[in-house]
Amino acid sequence: MAGKKHKALLSRQAQATPSALYEVDMTQTAEAYQELYRKAKTAEKRGEYTNSHITKFEMVRDAIRRIIPSDPHNKKHALRGELSNIFRLKKGRVRICWIASSKMRRVCIMFISETLRKEGDANDPYVIFQSLVESGKFDAIFQQFGVRMNKMRQSGTTQ
Repeated sequence: MAGKKHKALLSRQAQATPSALYEVDMTQTAEAYQELYRKAKTAEKRGEYTNSHITKFEMVRDAIRRIIPSDPHNKKHALRGELSNIFRLKKGRVRICWIASSKMRRVCIMFISETLRKEGDANDPYVIFQSLVESGKFDAIFQQFGVRMNKMRQSGTTQ
């Protein structure tokens, strides 16, 4: 019963301040969201409402719809070093990375990953994300949102 009250409270809070929320865009590299959705819908069709795919999708959807847009510049979510000016949120094994513009009141979800976090490993989600950033894949989005990247893109080298 307490869970229902908590969900109702969250729902009322989200409805009470819709103008305070930033609008959310997603890049194609955030495609993991679509895969999470597909898995959750498949489990739902089988009647498995407690399936981990449904739980994971609902956590990510809540992050994208409520948590991130309500406070996208929160320092506790800021990445450091070469990825400063980018934010991330961890939900279980899922990592969500985004940039935000207070001037435009928009957030762009750039990357969603379910890969295990193992620092230094080639499959570490932050290594994968940094490679995408260094490749220039997001340069147009950074420019559109007015987000400056550190030395790695400006000098053309990784440091």
